[in-house]
Amino acid sequence: MSVKTLTVNDKLISAREEETILQGVQDAGIHIPTLCHLQGVEDVGACRLCLVEIAGSNKLQPACVTKVAEGMEVQTNSDRL
Repeated sequence: MSVKTLTVNDKLISAREEETILQGVQDAGIHIPTLCHLQGVEDVGACRLCLVEIAGSNKLQPACVTKVAEGMEVQTNSDRL
């Protein structure tokens, strides 16, 4: 199990490589609102409430289904959101 370091709202956090952005930020104490995310149920990203902005991506991404990556820069509160 590898640990990845990413930046969320200008704060460095660590998350396991198999985790989604949502899981990683929750473990770090950062709140991202969700509606369709239920513990123990496979996420589908349908409600789009957990959208985040990822540096280098043209599209907003659902945090509940997007896996963390080393060096990823994530914003949970930006003008685009």
